Order: sequence, then C-alpha cells, then structure tokens
Amino acid sequence: MTATLATARMTLRPFQPTDAPVLFTWVSDPEVMRFMPIPTGLDHTLEQTVARVQRYMDHQQKYGFSRWLIFDRASGLAIGDAGLLYMAASDEIELGYRFARPWWGQGRATEVAAAWLDYAFGALHIPALVAFAEPENRASLRVMEKLGMHFLRQEDIFGKVELIYGIQRPPQAEGKDTV
Repeated sequence: MTATLATARMTLRPFQPTDAPVLFTWVSDPEVMRFMPIPTGLDHTLEQTVARVQRYMDHQQKYGFSRWLIFDRASGLAIGDAGLLYMAASDEIELGYRFARPWWGQGRATEVAAAWLDYAFGALHIPALVAFAEPENRASLRVMEKLGMHFLRQEDIFGKVELIYGIQRPPQAEGKDTV
C-alpha cells in the first residue's frame, strides 16, 4: 500500500484520528452534503465526524483502501476527501469524492478521481468500480462521464434515487503496480 497519492495540484493520505476537526468543516456543511445518502449524510456534531474518521480508518485497515484526506499542494490546506469504499450490499467498490465549497468548479474532482482510478486498477488490482450520484447532481455525473464511466442502472439508496455508473479495469492496467 502507498502512503499517499499525488496529482498535479493535490496530495491524498489515509485519515488519522486528528483529522476529524478539519473534515467536520465540510461534512457539516448542508450544501456540500446535500447529495449524500442519509446514513453517510450531514454530520451535526464533531463526535459524528470522529466516528466517521474511525469508520474510514477501520475500512482502510480491513480492505487496504478507504476515503482519504485531500490537501491542496500549493497551500497545504485540507480541502476535501475522496477514495474507495466497499459496499457489501452490492459487493461493489464505490469511488467517491467531495470538496469543501471554496474548491468547487476547478476540475479537482476529476483530477483526484482519475488518480484513484489509476491506483485502484494498478496497485490494488481492483477489476471494476462504481460511482453514484443523484440525477440533479450534474457536476458529479459530468466527472463520472469524463472518467469514462458508463451508466449501469438507477437504484434507490437509502431513500434517494441514484444513478449508478461503472468502469472496468482496462487491459493495459494489468501490469501497472504504481500510480
């Protein structure tokens, strides 16, 4: 496992317990969290975010991947989170990304999601990924399409209609072990 992922503008690393306060700044923002399903939706207290961080750390320990904290390389600020989560109900691995509002509209979601695709299909040898978004979340749907993901199905997830997109590991990724 790699300790970090890097893109041209960002660095990512697994969550640590001390990251809860900075994560809380965007997971407690109703606008950032408005498209998130209820069980993983808006955090109202720091204690909820502490529990979220612990779930991400437990997931990392169990599967070798999870949501990671994103840092802007130029400023060093934590600006969002992204990564992979195993969804037991569907036996799929989901790619997700989320940014604090000041960092929206800069192409960062596509950049960080592409880095996760490379890592998932290369070093992690994951055969396929899914991502989902509500039909109204046009920005997220555009990111999925830019990544080469294709519409698979519509599904009710925790009471919300979600569009599920997927992508298969490309044949050229077979021998790729690093990002």
